[in-house]
Amino acid sequence: MKKYDYYRPSSFVSKRTPRRRGKGLKRFSIILFSLFILAAVCVGLSKSYKAYASSDLSNWQPKKVEVRGAEGALYKELQSLGKSKLNKPFTAKQAADLQEQLVKKYPMLREVNVSRGLFSDALKIHVERRSPVAKFVLPGGTVRYIDNDSTVYADNSAVLENPVPFVELEGKVPEKLSGEFVELVQNTLRLEKELSFAFLRFNLTKDAVSMHMPDGTVIEFGPARQLKEKSRRAAQIIDWCRRNEKGPQKMDFRFFENGQVFLTQIDQ
Repeated sequence: MKKYDYYRPSSFVSKRTPRRRGKGLKRFSIILFSLFILAAVCVGLSKSYKAYASSDLSNWQPKKVEVRGAEGALYKELQSLGKSKLNKPFTAKQAADLQEQLVKKYPMLREVNVSRGLFSDALKIHVERRSPVAKFVLPGGTVRYIDNDSTVYADNSAVLENPVPFVELEGKVPEKLSGEFVELVQNTLRLEKELSFAFLRFNLTKDAVSMHMPDGTVIEFGPARQLKEKSRRAAQIIDWCRRNEKGPQKMDFRFFENGQVFLTQIDQ
């Protein structure tokens, strides 16, 4: 029997893809170029800083003072403080230090910004005053104000655009009062006709609030909690008393959480 040898080529012949050396070289060149640019930027920044430090900019001196956001005595004080820095080297660190000093010295300021006008030669002092929602008289006769973020502060040169409620404080006064107490004051301003009070009294030791009305009505709110709801209920009761010709009342809100408000007729 005759044997035959046949050569059968494979139906699939793998083709080797030639390596593209140019592509890898191109990627390497891009990375190398990027590193070179980064190094150049770093060197440039370093030299620029040295040039800045040795130039007149680092020895910047203000020629004038620009004060914004202040009026009256406060404006004059800030102007005088700024003028003491004129024609003297004034660095960015000195500006930051001065800003911090002003924040501590003037608690009536909500915002303080001190900056150097490098192209205007002006020392810029921009401030924003707090807007009081109530005026406090402490036991010793000292006057304090409170703004809408509950901060208690002194302001000897206060110029009030609108009258604010009068509040008596008893006990030690913290830097911040209860947010609910501020809410009570603001709420009574909204209910001016119903709760146009003569004065508020806040006992900080007992955490108790009382309101005295011009007609002699006394509202004992008790603890400084749920004051917004209590003031609304008090307004409703006062309105009912007026419509029914009832005289001044003493309202006791100590059991308000149980849904009860006690009324006592005040003899005139």
